[in-house]
Amino acid sequence: MLTISTKEKEKTSPLITAVQKYTVELTKSSAASWSSQLRQKSLNNFLTLGVPTIKNEDWKYTNLSALSSINFKPIAQGKFSFQADVKRLIKADEITLVFVNGLLEENLSNLGAMPKGLSLLSLKKALAERQTEIENLLKKYEGVFEPAFISLNRALASDGAFIHIADKTHVEKVIHIIHVTQTAEPALTTPATYIFLGKSAEATVLETHVGYADSVYLAAPLTEVSLGQNAVLHYCKAQSESLKAYHVGNTRVWQERDSHFDGFALMNGGDITRNDLDIISNGEGTSSTMNGFYGVNGKQFVDNHSSMDHRQPNCTSNQLYKGILNGSSNASFNGKIFVRQIAQKTNSYQLNKNLVLGADCKVNTKPQLEIFADDVKCTHGATIGQMNEEEIFYLQSRCISKKTAIKLLAHGFVGDIITKIHNPSIQDKLNILLEPTFAALE
Repeated sequence: MLTISTKEKEKTSPLITAVQKYTVELTKSSAASWSSQLRQKSLNNFLTLGVPTIKNEDWKYTNLSALSSINFKPIAQGKFSFQADVKRLIKADEITLVFVNGLLEENLSNLGAMPKGLSLLSLKKALAERQTEIENLLKKYEGVFEPAFISLNRALASDGAFIHIADKTHVEKVIHIIHVTQTAEPALTTPATYIFLGKSAEATVLETHVGYADSVYLAAPLTEVSLGQNAVLHYCKAQSESLKAYHVGNTRVWQERDSHFDGFALMNGGDITRNDLDIISNGEGTSSTMNGFYGVNGKQFVDNHSSMDHRQPNCTSNQLYKGILNGSSNASFNGKIFVRQIAQKTNSYQLNKNLVLGADCKVNTKPQLEIFADDVKCTHGATIGQMNEEEIFYLQSRCISKKTAIKLLAHGFVGDIITKIHNPSIQDKLNILLEPTFAALE
């Protein structure tokens, strides 16, 4: 039975009321007692923490106060047809799962013949058939602080994707998960994705979040990744939400010995975007790549927070985040590298580079190192700059207009990091999603 303390009842904002109501409904309909208990625990944690405010050091630049006054409604499920920009993201030779307003749409998805060793289920089905695997992964995080929006997702997630790659299985096809939000009234969407790779398994997963320009909603997705010994995951998250939407997403990665996480994040939609990536290197010899790009315009705001926790020796991690700011947009970057005393021979690199095109743009960047080992190589840095006027002049002297010159230089700035993605198909999709960013350049 769902219980709410007196202190929690005092928090009567429309958002809190909606979360309480939806969780009660989901708990009643849930047949699995473990799932119900998880929702209860997560709801209580979310109500205790509340929506983070700028008084919280980790949220000092991300102002979510407007969320408290929005009257969120359940999303009405109706007939959906792809718009042209979504159709361009789908390829017949890829495995595609399409979620509309948080629920799986099998008729829009493209599953085809599943490669041997790949299990691909909806979260609803996984909770009934593969609950133990999810439960065991969450047990690894016992004692680790759980942020408010992870708890929000756990309390409300009613559907999502469950991906399991068996030991020594190499899935060559791209697994593409598309989340589309289309709503006439303010709404909450909380999709959950669980990705498990067994020993020496390898896969490529693209997770795309898109919405339509006039839709107001809060998207709070959660992706949990578990990599077995010697596993390799190429993972990309692309966010191009409605320009009136809030996107507060969390990605958590647990790495065992000699595994490799090859990650990329694209953020160029939403009114306010918060993207958190947390990696725990729990085995010796792991390697982690954390690259990303954000492009914001107008009054958009994006905040990228990353945490790399080196818990074992002889591991490497590399991070490069780039951003282009135009109009009067703002951006924040906070990347932390944590090296424990046992994690000798750690090699970790971190860099944040920003290209500021608007006179009223603002960037707050804070690379961090917390090192408790004495035999490591760790560096970090950040740059904030404008277009090189000499380069623009050079291009203009070749009969190229100033606007075109700026776009060419911006493409070069972005292309340098997009080409680091190993899969050409994913590169193509990201370039499609980036079209509005380049169209807005002046």
